[in-house]
Amino acid sequence: MKKLLPTLGIFAAAALMNLFTACGGNSGSKKDNADSLAVNAKARTMYLDNITAAEKRMREDKTYSSKTALEALKAYTDFTTLYPKDSLTPDYLFKAAQVAQSTGNYQQAAVYFETIIDQHKGYKMYVEACFLAANNYDDHLENVNNGAARAKQLYEFIIAKYPDTNWAEQSKVLMSYIGKSNEQLMEDIIKKNEEKVK
Repeated sequence: MKKLLPTLGIFAAAALMNLFTACGGNSGSKKDNADSLAVNAKARTMYLDNITAAEKRMREDKTYSSKTALEALKAYTDFTTLYPKDSLTPDYLFKAAQVAQSTGNYQQAAVYFETIIDQHKGYKMYVEACFLAANNYDDHLENVNNGAARAKQLYEFIIAKYPDTNWAEQSKVLMSYIGKSNEQLMEDIIKKNEEKVK
């Protein structure tokens, strides 16, 4: 076992410690608990360092790199999966959704936004996450898994729960365009502009 631990990495070692503790393989002494917490803290720091490094590479890239974007997405996903209740998780889910959208992974972006909506209702950017999720469904997933219906549901939620925000105003406008083709949208815009000129 001692030969295997260095190759398993910090995460695997933490998982093994938790398994032994949970199965009664250890007496659960204070020292064992402290060791487990230290390993978990080191693992968390390692994942945060991965995120910091990925974000730095994205900022330093002169042009868009899908490889760099996917590295950042992996770093965010690793952290949010392993630490779902961490105070940083909603921010990383939000960033992951934006990166997923930038790579054209709209269904993956929807999963990140939905995780915020379902599990992080107190998040400081909650209404924005709801709006961006609705917009993601509306623009990219309208015909996938009832995307149009979910977009409408989220727009209505924003209008009802956050009526005095810009998000509600934008939701009212965008909700009227759900299910319309680009040609219909253009006709509506032209018609509204003509009415303003009169």
